[in-house]
Amino acid sequence: MSTPTATEHDAAQRELATFVSSRVEPLQAEYLRDNRTGRADSRLARLRRAITTAPGEDPAVWELTLDGVPFASRTDEPSPSERAVHTALTLYAVHQQSQRVRVHQRGWSLGRAVRALVASRDALGDAEREGAVRRRFDALISATSYDEIAYQLRGLVQQFRSADPPIPLDYGRLAEDLDALQSRQRAPGVLLRWGRDYHRIHGRSQTAASTDPQTPHQPSDQTDHDTDPEDLP
Repeated sequence: MSTPTATEHDAAQRELATFVSSRVEPLQAEYLRDNRTGRADSRLARLRRAITTAPGEDPAVWELTLDGVPFASRTDEPSPSERAVHTALTLYAVHQQSQRVRVHQRGWSLGRAVRALVASRDALGDAEREGAVRRRFDALISATSYDEIAYQLRGLVQQFRSADPPIPLDYGRLAEDLDALQSRQRAPGVLLRWGRDYHRIHGRSQTAASTDPQTPHQPSDQTDHDTDPEDLP
């Protein structure tokens, strides 16, 4: 079997992010419209209920989390991409709950979102809650299993949601990162980018989820979708 080229790797990575964005963006648009059918609310509720389940366990979300997923498993175990998609979509549903602004915004990496959350706590003089954000981020960085990663992310997303205004996140990019974090070869690159984005100083406000324009998605440089011999449990 030939080794995939860098161009093929880039295309594969964009495919995963595009898939998640293609699920989230129409759902977000429908939810934010004055829609009396309740269809979007129902879908989001089903995704929230599935947040503690493994991919495929809840038939109510199969259409959203399994149908058409790139790099799906051919075994009885979910693939890294299937786990990443399931986690990203269910976290988005938690984030969007009762929010009338776009909480999914392209260009908002996890590190940038955490930095904005810390800044919002600091602006309020809330040192205790600011410290809690950093402790949660540190716990995520040091997580040693995928379940622990998902758990720590859920706590951060709930804090993004409770901020005023809510802190946005790019769920397509998050899915890419979650896929890579399941590989011991690619995980360090994700953590490096999160750290850089956390400490990077942006020239404009980072907390305005309702006004921040969407920026083009920038694919990460972690592009290898081959199975590594040592993956996260």
